[in-house]
Amino acid sequence: MNLQETTLVFKLGEDNNISDLKITSEIKHFIADLRSVEKGVAESAKEKFINFGESISKTNGSFVIVCEFSFDENLTIVPTLQEAYDFIEMEEIERQLELEL
Repeated sequence: MNLQETTLVFKLGEDNNISDLKITSEIKHFIADLRSVEKGVAESAKEKFINFGESISKTNGSFVIVCEFSFDENLTIVPTLQEAYDFIEMEEIERQLELEL
């Protein structure tokens, strides 16, 4: 499976709800596209993102936020979708190297 097939890109809904996102054996990487979201909206969902990211990390997945501004130093936030995919690819390589050691 390639990275595109195992990654879900999603946008933040009006209610800031991300609880309906499901981690499956096929989808294990998530990208939150917040390029059209105002800073206040992103900050209001910050705790949900942190909790979601922690749950993804436990399953050896990756969670990246695409946003033009940073709103938390504990979250992985990059400015473009391509950088998000690059980050996930690097994390996958690191996981594979750790398994081989």
